Amino acid sequence: MSLKDIAVKLDSGPVPGSSETTGLAVALLREVADHLNTVSQGGDRQVVELTNLPLSDGDLQLLEEKLGRGEVEARINAAGPTEVFETAYPGVWWVKYLGEDDRVITQQLEIGTVPMILEAHREDIQASARQFPSTFDELDPKQQ
Repeated sequence: MSLKDIAVKLDSGPVPGSSETTGLAVALLREVADHLNTVSQGGDRQVVELTNLPLSDGDLQLLEEKLGRGEVEARINAAGPTEVFETAYPGVWWVKYLGEDDRVITQQLEIGTVPMILEAHREDIQASARQFPSTFDELDPKQQ
């Protein structure tokens, strides 16, 4: 027997559009469970980047099915459209960054009280604190 007699098969990961699962979705669900436990005990927010993982369409479908959808959804238009929804498990958020054609560019799961994209930055809050009084100063009879 020589090397020529050995069958070689190249596997470049899941076939795009395949409904088959690779087992990666189950591993990710276990990772989310660990992160959820960490965060529930006062640990830092955790992020699981999904885009660069070799997930098949079947894996993504299984994740969506098992995580479900909760009560909170948001669409943000800042540096491109972004969709955020809380899964059926409070504190587990699915964040999808979209292109102009609403095609998913990148997506991640965030485990924490609120996704980073929804948090107001301290500088923005400080600017609001300076600007807000002007909205009602003219209504105050003491100012007239």
